[in-house]
Amino acid sequence: MKTGRPEPPQPGIDDVWNILGMEDYDKDWWAKWEANLRAPPKKPEAEREESEEEWEARMRAQMNADVDPDEDLSLSDEARHAICFRSDWESFWSPKYGAFEDTTRIPPMRFTFRKPPEAAMHENALQMFSVKVTATTGGLPFDVFGMVAMRDSIDHNRNIVFCRTRDECQTLTEEHPYLVLTGPTRAAMLEMSTPVMIEVDLTLKGTTDSEDEKLSSLVVPIMSSNTMYSHMWKCAYTSKLSTVEFTLGHIICSVEATIFVRVTSGSWPDGFRGQISAVASGDDAKPPFAVYRTSVDEEDFALLDSGGEKVPVTGDGNIQLSRHVISVDTSGELKVYVKAWGGDNNVIEAWEVFKPLDAGRSNSMLDISFCKMDVTVAWSLISY
Repeated sequence: MKTGRPEPPQPGIDDVWNILGMEDYDKDWWAKWEANLRAPPKKPEAEREESEEEWEARMRAQMNADVDPDEDLSLSDEARHAICFRSDWESFWSPKYGAFEDTTRIPPMRFTFRKPPEAAMHENALQMFSVKVTATTGGLPFDVFGMVAMRDSIDHNRNIVFCRTRDECQTLTEEHPYLVLTGPTRAAMLEMSTPVMIEVDLTLKGTTDSEDEKLSSLVVPIMSSNTMYSHMWKCAYTSKLSTVEFTLGHIICSVEATIFVRVTSGSWPDGFRGQISAVASGDDAKPPFAVYRTSVDEEDFALLDSGGEKVPVTGDGNIQLSRHVISVDTSGELKVYVKAWGGDNNVIEAWEVFKPLDAGRSNSMLDISFCKMDVTVAWSLISY
């Protein structure tokens, strides 16, 4: 319905990079990456001749190889597997994709503003809803820093989900044992042939650097299952000091949604806590199959939780979300949900529902009494 109200200005591509913290993104990098992808991998002669059976034998031997006895006794099986994964990654993928620590340079919204490859389609995607960390000894609270990332077959580089330095560590408590996630940077493609690798490297902060302890070091392969429905599940991994529990989603026939929220009139008042979340749903599976459809009272995808602080808003009105990118089942819908409340616990709620698109942008206005917000969703196919 036309209201006579002028349409809010839409962010241009340079504005988008600034909002996502990618001001230094190389605009020509995508063309360079595509050219490099078509080039054959530069591997040593001996490795090019290695068969699949030889590779598997080498990996088994490497995982069971004798190392420094003192170090071997101190490492968990998960930590040894993580070391082996790095060694194998560097020998196989480094010639094409750079250093092991490199993060993905592929941005979100790759095909929002440009034509996708002919082979692009609705792909399966891996969604990370939450990461819960609890201590096996000592209990909470404690301070944690480090990294959680996903690696998919698009470029095999780290797609950062959580990253904090020692100086900006997060305090986990009994009331909130979940990491505050800031990613992924882009959707993670999930295939039956190649697993998505979840990589965890977390450290327990001590009083001094020398008292820091490795909290969790593990690599988890996630394979696509042969399923007709999007679904969610939990998986947990216990080490000497901690248990890390993931809540994951296998999203079928998905597209990537990148969400932006901008205050267009009014302002967010002091003393009001804010939560912005996304709930993506797909066709319901029939029992006994898993059901991915969720409500706002169940598993949502947190975009921002201001905690006890004021909602962060830039000078031009953009709300600084912790996360922007979510994968959406094309058989369902995307709901962007805003909740605000003050000291009197008077809750104000508003939401908008979007139908998934293959490309382009969807736009709607949310009114939560003290301010109006423009919600923009940029859609893109997921592809190599």
